[in-house]
Amino acid sequence: MGDDGTPIVSFKTNNGKGSGAQAMPISEFREFVETLSEIAENGIPDIEEETLSAAESLRRTVANKDGIVSFRVRSGKGAKPAKVPVAQLSDVADLLFSTIDAVEAAGRKMLEESSES
Repeated sequence: MGDDGTPIVSFKTNNGKGSGAQAMPISEFREFVETLSEIAENGIPDIEEETLSAAESLRRTVANKDGIVSFRVRSGKGAKPAKVPVAQLSDVADLLFSTIDAVEAAGRKMLEESSES
């Protein structure tokens, strides 16, 4: 659960300086993963940044530098990019896609449990 009581999902694609875990509301996870899959299939679009959903942040921050795709799911202080070798991007998207139903179910359960408290 996030600080505001919103169920969140977090994942990390790599370790190391300048990268970090990506966290977003579970309600944004499906669109985020679908967008990542779209980018893996169709390439990286050119766009600008502001206050955005996790999927829009992905669309606007995704970049390929020297065979490493980087992206963020949020902006602001402490937001670190995920980094994935371009050859593994489809595998990462597929792995995250396979978790959507379980993540959304866990989010619903967390909300139910928090409303019962």
